[in-house]
Amino acid sequence: MPRAPGRIDIGGDRAISEALAEALLAAANDDVVAESLTHPVHTYPARLHPATARALVELVSERMPDGTALLDPFCGSGTTLVEARALGVVAVGVDLNPLAVRLARVKTWTPTVPRRRNAKDAGMRIAAEVLMSGKEARRAGFSAAPMRAPEGFDPNARQRRIGKWFAPHVRRELEAIATAIDELRPDDPEVAEVLTMALSAVLYKVSSRKSDTDPTWVERHVPRGAAARWFGERVAMIVAGLDDLAVGRMPPTVVHEADARALGTLRLPRIGAVVTSPPYPGTYDYADQHRLRFDFLGIRHRAFDEGELGTRRGFAANSLEAARRWKDGQIAWLDALAGVMVPGAWAAFVIGDSMAGVRPMFADDDLRGALDDRLAVVAWASQQRPMLGAPERTAFGERGKREHVIVVERRPDPRP
Repeated sequence: MPRAPGRIDIGGDRAISEALAEALLAAANDDVVAESLTHPVHTYPARLHPATARALVELVSERMPDGTALLDPFCGSGTTLVEARALGVVAVGVDLNPLAVRLARVKTWTPTVPRRRNAKDAGMRIAAEVLMSGKEARRAGFSAAPMRAPEGFDPNARQRRIGKWFAPHVRRELEAIATAIDELRPDDPEVAEVLTMALSAVLYKVSSRKSDTDPTWVERHVPRGAAARWFGERVAMIVAGLDDLAVGRMPPTVVHEADARALGTLRLPRIGAVVTSPPYPGTYDYADQHRLRFDFLGIRHRAFDEGELGTRRGFAANSLEAARRWKDGQIAWLDALAGVMVPGAWAAFVIGDSMAGVRPMFADDDLRGALDDRLAVVAWASQQRPMLGAPERTAFGERGKREHVIVVERRPDPRP
């Protein structure tokens, strides 16, 4: 649902700052972009609004030198990458979350029409087979759900972690779908990935988890066959989005599973523009929010657990130490970013004030304080956001809680 716009303040270059204000307003005014292309195929907490991403990609890509690419070093589920592809801009993504990386790759996949039809047909076939096997299982009186053992996962430990979240008939359908995908993967890994992300998209919908961001157990009555039907519908949605995203001859979108603080270790093209929304400190624990998906799908995530920036759990455990790590992390990724950008390139950052424990975090101050000398602020726009309850009103005071878009320019390297 579009959100009501708050007051917007701007600064720096007038024309650019006004464009940034329009990019912020796009999120409130949009009822089309967010539901287009492959954006709606999978939920992802606190993703960058697609309409804002589109406006920013259009803005910064105007200055991209020939032969360069746009980078999103915190690409999440691939919102910026999808918009870049739709606009004909070559883009590359980086994220430490292995589920996000796989999702972003699927959402920007560039298959031929026959390959897209293959993906849809495979999904429809698996959904139909699982529906039929479910009917046969009921006639035979079977009730126990089969147990898969994804490679590298102990099946008993996996059962302890996920057993309570699914009714037996739902678990049976989900495991049957996953088994069919596993059997397809050696022969067609690309189609198998599309189907895996479709399965991931319906997991929480058929579980007893309240939502992506709320792990509360709730009683949920899921009809028999619903998991298989919703899986098939999600496959069709993904393929329809890929049909809409198909553009002319462009290189495939590359997404790296890596830490933004280590951009210099990756084989990246020359980076002529950046659009990204780094984590809001103390707001989310993405590793915890995706843990049920990690366990069910068999996705390894230790590096993400250890390297996730600005986690809520970190600030809850020790806010002073977490604030220090957050500052060091910001300095590190901004330094790495400056190292891969070409001189003259623009980077647009979408950031937001947040509460980290009891500590107010003013995102624009934090980012400006961490900027590398090679990055200079060109323009900014800040929009007031609602404060949730007395603690936030007290913490943020008259300044208020805001969301910001800041554009910086990569300065030329000094002459030797």
